Amino acid sequence: MQEAIGNFRKRDYWIVENLEYVKPSFRLQKCARIINELTKNRSCELLDVGCGPAALRQVLNPNINYHGIDIAIQKPAPYLREVDFAVSEISFDQKRFDVVTALGVFEYMGQNQKRKSEEIRNVLKPGGKFIMSYINFGHCRSKVWPNYNNVQSIADMKKSLESVFQLERWFPASHHWRPKQPGRNAIPALQMRLNSNIPLLSPLFAVEYLFICSPRN
Repeated sequence: MQEAIGNFRKRDYWIVENLEYVKPSFRLQKCARIINELTKNRSCELLDVGCGPAALRQVLNPNINYHGIDIAIQKPAPYLREVDFAVSEISFDQKRFDVVTALGVFEYMGQNQKRKSEEIRNVLKPGGKFIMSYINFGHCRSKVWPNYNNVQSIADMKKSLESVFQLERWFPASHHWRPKQPGRNAIPALQMRLNSNIPLLSPLFAVEYLFICSPRN
């Protein structure tokens, strides 16, 4: 299944595409819920890689100090940096972070996947958490859009992550009979709390997976 090539979309594409993600999506809200539970009320630093319009910031608890990097920043802010991180190093003013997220990013990293994973590991504090999403290209109705340049199975992604991180948990972000995030007819309230793999069902109907990792000791 694997198809990893190096054709990266540039800023003129993403400055338009990012406008589709101004409101927090289901996936983003679920990720925020996990982060809020993991951090509790502790003050912590978070880096959102591929932050788009920084919608994740809207649904995080106030104890989380948000930073974001993206190739196309819509509205400049002190907590945002415009970086083409597909070709430049993932970093933010030499800071290190308690949490790093990459939601809807690695499908576009081509052959840079392992290097970008290592860069994320390098900006994590000891004991920090890396949370990422990845599309389930094994979905029974999956479509591989031309924009994706890193197409592989969930098993291969899991194996790749385990070469860099300690993989703590991985589970579907949501299930749907079509490869899209759940709407009213897909019981979103229940799926928001479902953090488990369902045998037989998940490989065919998981839209995408969330991975929770930590740096290897």
